[in-house]
Amino acid sequence: LRTLQSAPRLPRHGRSAEMLRSRCLPRPCATVRRQPLAVAAFRAQMALTGRRRAGGVAQDLPSDIDTAIIGGGVTGASILHRLGVEGLGGSAAIFEKATLTSGATWHAAGLVTYYHGGNNFKFWHKEGVDLYKQWQNEEGIQLSFNQPGSMRLLQSEERVKEAQYTLSKSKLYQGLFGGPELTMISPEEVKRLHPLVNTDGIVAALYTEGDGHIDPSSVTQAFASKARQMGGRIYENTEVVGLQCLPDGTWEVKLRLSSGDAHVVRARRVVNAAGLWAKRMGELAGVFTPCVVLQHQYVITEPIPEVKAYHAEHGHQLPVLRDLEGSYYLRDEGDGMLVGPYESEESMQLAPEGWNGSMPPELTYHLWEGDLERIMPSMEAAIALVPQLETTGIKNVLNGPTCWPSDGNHLVGPSHELPNYWNACAESYGIAHAAGLSRYIVHWMLHGEPPYELTEADPARYGAWATTAWTSDKVKESYGWNNTIAYFNENRPRARPVVHEDRPQGDIIEELRGRGAQFGFSHGWETPSWFHAEATDLQNTMATFHRPAYMGSVKRECQQIVGHAGLAYWPFAHFRISGAGAAAFIDRLIANKVPAVGRVGLGHFLTPSGKVYSELTFVRLAEDDFYVTGYSGYQLHDLRWMRTHLKAGEEVNVEDTTSQRAVLFLNGPKAEETLAKLLDRPVDLARDKFKPFQWRSLSLAGAEVTAVRMSFIGEHGFELHTQRKDAAMLYRKLHEVDPQLGDWGGVAMNSFRIEKGVPLFGKDITKDHDAFEAGLDRFVKLDKGEFVGRDALMKVKESGGPTRRLVNLEVAVGSDDVDCTGNEPLRCPESGKVVGFTTSGIWGCIAEKSLAFGYVYGRERFVDGTRLQVDILGRKYDVCVREKAAVDFASVRDKKAA
Repeated sequence: LRTLQSAPRLPRHGRSAEMLRSRCLPRPCATVRRQPLAVAAFRAQMALTGRRRAGGVAQDLPSDIDTAIIGGGVTGASILHRLGVEGLGGSAAIFEKATLTSGATWHAAGLVTYYHGGNNFKFWHKEGVDLYKQWQNEEGIQLSFNQPGSMRLLQSEERVKEAQYTLSKSKLYQGLFGGPELTMISPEEVKRLHPLVNTDGIVAALYTEGDGHIDPSSVTQAFASKARQMGGRIYENTEVVGLQCLPDGTWEVKLRLSSGDAHVVRARRVVNAAGLWAKRMGELAGVFTPCVVLQHQYVITEPIPEVKAYHAEHGHQLPVLRDLEGSYYLRDEGDGMLVGPYESEESMQLAPEGWNGSMPPELTYHLWEGDLERIMPSMEAAIALVPQLETTGIKNVLNGPTCWPSDGNHLVGPSHELPNYWNACAESYGIAHAAGLSRYIVHWMLHGEPPYELTEADPARYGAWATTAWTSDKVKESYGWNNTIAYFNENRPRARPVVHEDRPQGDIIEELRGRGAQFGFSHGWETPSWFHAEATDLQNTMATFHRPAYMGSVKRECQQIVGHAGLAYWPFAHFRISGAGAAAFIDRLIANKVPAVGRVGLGHFLTPSGKVYSELTFVRLAEDDFYVTGYSGYQLHDLRWMRTHLKAGEEVNVEDTTSQRAVLFLNGPKAEETLAKLLDRPVDLARDKFKPFQWRSLSLAGAEVTAVRMSFIGEHGFELHTQRKDAAMLYRKLHEVDPQLGDWGGVAMNSFRIEKGVPLFGKDITKDHDAFEAGLDRFVKLDKGEFVGRDALMKVKESGGPTRRLVNLEVAVGSDDVDCTGNEPLRCPESGKVVGFTTSGIWGCIAEKSLAFGYVYGRERFVDGTRLQVDILGRKYDVCVREKAAVDFASVRDKKAA
């Protein structure tokens, strides 16, 4: 494989790299300069693997198909295979500009693991391991799939705490969803499993049996072969050079063959599985694809006698190692080893800037020259861990391209911009995820909803604000932090705040920062988390696995609200839905009744299976005019849903006004009094006149405001919806008219809502839960007529109701400074069996109790007083189910006081 001649050469290796060579390369021939020969040999091997179609004859190509998959890497091949499994292979095809695996697949390290530290990504990992194991062990397909297990080495007490959280989540998935077993083992057990490891400094390790690695090209060819057997077609040397969405929602796919001939295919659905060229395909289609190409290196050593001896004695490989402090993985490669570093955000390199985040179309099987200098810290750590590496020669330093979005979590799902265009790209763990990803996306295609929640992979989490420049900057942090400790309240500061016309926030950030705001991040917006006594940016210094030290400040915020009043700014998604058919359109999408004119209603979009797709607030301005707000992180997610469900000819206009609007929360017993001081014209704000779920048009300090009488935190007050340009001014003016007014942020919001028993969409309510499981009964009107998800909920009701349900939880932590954060297993105290899981938790600042939400299985456990246990940081704490929330709403307190 040739290196792009016009690309700038990387710096020469410095003194540190020469020192490493002097230790590791006693034979002059074992140098990085041999790499082009190794690549050329690989290329020759690929040429002999049996290409079925050469893309030279236009007559062989279809003119009309159901699904056009762009890209012949492991992802494209797995999707074609999955369509075949679903009986749709005969009307699907892959169009690959070169040959299968010629992008990032062929040079991948091939790690395939049960282990994943997240949530539902665990399903993808398990499906991949299980499928590859079945193919190799039961069907005899040679995949070079080795399963020696893996160990994540823990070298500090803080790492052990992180592992305890990961371990408890693993027990949740193992107990409820058949997930694999994850165990914490001692340094002695590490040494027994991997005799070459120097265990000095190792405190413990997380061990996963069955983890391993596979040959990426073999598994891709296996997917392709099986797909062909089910009618799928694969056209190699057939480049997609144009994509056009037609008025009926189908796609015109323009092809160029290796012969130079052109051909056009009409497809009802397009899947961008183009990997390194995904961004370029998006540009051809007019679909935003926020990802960039970056460099990932790994080192392959010469044979190591001790490794060879272990293989001969045990008949299998040594376990895969992940040295988190050294930031690399290490596995056997033949009788040698492969060391795969994740470089720091300072040293890692992207593709050349002139490539604009994508790969030039003429490049295939591309590699850059290896750069030992950049990976020296990881190499030195690997030598310290496995001393045999010090006297072993390096066979190759492979530096290959891969493609990531800014957070490294893939782009998988439908476009919000154009119909029938699907992303399946930017997969940072493509080999491990292919089987699960393909099942997930094909299910979504066929059923109109994903099989489970994976918002973290949804392309709709990024808007136009995620420019190539921003993504290029932010991805350095994601890659460089790949092995850093992941705290539940971590705050990643790079590439913030976003500066873009879709995110006009500079003035409100400046206003809040001057008051000590510490910011979080949501969909391009800065969100005030809590307020420090000083105007300083603490960034990630407060990250912890324990109750954060800033909870004292949060308590003061809460007390100010309850004792007087407090003000908060929070970004939301904003829409305007209007037209003669607006009310009928909304009524068809939400489970609740549409509010009357002058009223406000909470409504939930449900999926066809009754799962909760989203939660929004509907302000009815007129018979045919609605102002709608949703969660900022779901802006494009909700817009896509509405656009998808618009019927042809329907008189409905859906306008996204997010960048134009802003919301302030004014809450507390003095909220009406404070607001009245800023009125330009008299309005009766008394609670018996301006009642809950009503709205009023106000003029405040010259700004037009839609005031809504509702409160997410359960305290008296208002949501003040205004033009974004007026938000900072209003924030400042409200403080001027009421010097006692406090500031509060998202952590206080969580404390209040959990105390009041108010679940949060995206945490406590997701597409994993149906509306009845989530306790949304009062917002579901089955008798109102047809709406999306109604039939599924009718079946749930007819069967006696849900068998799991969201409940309030009180956690007996005593004097320990720990709280639930979500995804901890709930157990039966007598048997230890996992019978549920938490979704969110916090220290209730007013209740002065550790509180949580969670789902419990078994109707007998829904009742007040049910005793459970929860795992937190390696300990079991008693938990009690509570029918009522820990703190009453302010209106209830008023009635009791009267």
